[in-house]
Amino acid sequence: MILELHPQNPEKRILGQISKRLSEGGVYVFPTDTVYGLIADSQSHAGVEKLYKLKNISKNQPLSLLCADISTASNYMEQLSNEAFRLMKRITPGPYTFVVKANKHLPRVSFSNQKDKNIGIRIPDSKYLQTLMELHPNPLTSTSVFFKDEFVTDVDMIEKEYGSKVDGILDGGILELELSTILDCTGDGISILREGKGMDKINSL
Repeated sequence: MILELHPQNPEKRILGQISKRLSEGGVYVFPTDTVYGLIADSQSHAGVEKLYKLKNISKNQPLSLLCADISTASNYMEQLSNEAFRLMKRITPGPYTFVVKANKHLPRVSFSNQKDKNIGIRIPDSKYLQTLMELHPNPLTSTSVFFKDEFVTDVDMIEKEYGSKVDGILDGGILELELSTILDCTGDGISILREGKGMDKINSL
């Protein structure tokens, strides 16, 4: 089912219904500030398990944790280096994935079978997601929409693949194929694992 929300002022009533269903183990497809992503409640074992099944990926493969802000993200990660914290403050919200060490507050299902217990945290600059996360009590676990060896940015194609398998698909139009920049913040410094959208902002600092 494709859902239509106002792009600047998403209807909170509908997002509240989505939040409730996510808490019950539901899964949705939402546009992010990069590509479309499958989302579930990070605290819902059933929801996160469904993400793995929908993508048909190994539980050794990491998922992302979507947070509304740095304050929320800090509840689920070990202490960052000063350099990483300053950078996160300067460039979020935005199209960046920060690989950090997860702490004990993050449910085991959210980082699956990884021995290093690292998690990719995103604070996306998306009105849809930001408004949803204002209403929802927990961060969201997410993975990009990808099938037939390519990312999918057309909501009609997503509906054909996932329409009967998810609780809803939020129409964000046809997105540009731009992946997030991935920053490794697990050590004392910062290293760039993938250059993607938003690199120009980092380079200008």
